Amino acid sequence: MRIYLQRLGREPLIQFLVVGLFVFFLERWINAENYAYDQYTIVVDEQLLSQFMQQRAKRFNAQEARNALSALSDQQRQLLVDDFVQNEVLFREAVSLDLDRDDPIIRRRLIQKMDYLAQGFYDRAEPILRADMQAYYTENMEYYREPATITFTHVFFPHEKGTPNAAFEKAAITLRTLRDDNVEFDKSGLYGQRFLYNRNYVNRSDAEIESHFGADFKQRLFDTDNISQWQGPIESLYGWHLVLISNINPTFIPKLEDISDRVLVDVQRQRQLQVKREAIANLKGKYRVINSLDPQ
Repeated sequence: MRIYLQRLGREPLIQFLVVGLFVFFLERWINAENYAYDQYTIVVDEQLLSQFMQQRAKRFNAQEARNALSALSDQQRQLLVDDFVQNEVLFREAVSLDLDRDDPIIRRRLIQKMDYLAQGFYDRAEPILRADMQAYYTENMEYYREPATITFTHVFFPHEKGTPNAAFEKAAITLRTLRDDNVEFDKSGLYGQRFLYNRNYVNRSDAEIESHFGADFKQRLFDTDNISQWQGPIESLYGWHLVLISNINPTFIPKLEDISDRVLVDVQRQRQLQVKREAIANLKGKYRVINSLDPQ
C-alpha cells in the first residue's frame, strides 16, 4: 500500500491536482472576506438599515435616521430587518434573472445615479475669488438686468360691437370728470367697468403690462412723462383706458455689491457644471464609439 501511494504521488497528474487544490484553498483563505458576501449572503448592519429607512421615508438625513433606528423596539427593528431582507432578496433574484436588462426605466435611473455621482468631483473646483465674480458679472451683466416697473390705476371702457366710437367717447367724457374732481388713485373703482385683469398695478413689470394690455399700450405708458395726472383715452386689446400713473422705474442692472450673493451662486454653479462635464468627458474617453450612421 505504501509503495502504491509513493508511485501514485510521483504521477504528474496527481501532483498537478494537489498543487491546484492548494492554490485554490490558499486563495479562498486570503479572500475569505469577499467570499463571505456571495449572492446568497445578506448582511444586515446599522448603516444599511439607516440607509434603508431614509430611502423608504424619502428623507435623507443620516443623523435623524440613526436616532429613529435606535428608538425602535425589538419588534419594530425585526420588522424593519424583515422588510430589508425581503427587498434585498427580490432585488438579487431580479438581477439574477436579468430583469434589469433592456428596461428603459432602470436604464434612466442608472444614468441619473451616475450623473449624480459625477457631482462628487465638485470639490475639485478652484476657490472662487472676488476677481472671478467680477469677471463673471461683467460678462453676464444683461442676465441680471431688472425689468422696468410701473405703478398705476386705470378706468376701463370696453369696445362695443356696432358702435366703435362709443367707448372712446365715454372715456373722453369721464376723463374730464376725473381731472376736474381730482379723483385719487384709490377712488378709480367708482368709474368705468370691470377689467379682465386688475384695476390697480403696483410695481408691475413691463412684461406683465404687455401681457395684460398689449405691446402698444405698454409702450405708451412707459414712454410718458405724464405722472400723477389722469391721461387717455389709451387703447388696449380690449378697449379704452384712462390711466393715473404714480411711478415709473426704468430698467437697470444692479451693481455687483448689491447682488454678490446671486453672482456667487451662479459662479459656483458654472464651476460645478464645468467640473462635472470634465468628469463625464473622462468617462467617455474610456469608450470607443462606432457610429454606423457616419458617411463612409
